[in-house]
Amino acid sequence: MGIIAGFLQHVPGVLAFYIPALFGTVLLRERGEGYRLKAGLWFVLGFGSIIAVHIMLRSVSVEQVAALVGVSLLQMAVALALARLTVYRLAD
Repeated sequence: MGIIAGFLQHVPGVLAFYIPALFGTVLLRERGEGYRLKAGLWFVLGFGSIIAVHIMLRSVSVEQVAALVGVSLLQMAVALALARLTVYRLAD
């Protein structure tokens, strides 16, 4: 039961990261150099702003910031996987 509760605690973070991941993934599917730059901006600004807000609201020590960044990286990976799956399913 504790594992399920721990997993459900991180779902809102994954959903927050899903929006910039989805926009960036859609832009990566387009052809052209300008689209890659736009996708990179979506990833950097979207993920960076979400992590910055998390750090401002929850951090007290260096250990907490490191743990928050580590959890955020895992949430980003899940969000990117979901976005890729969504984009490729919709495109086919």
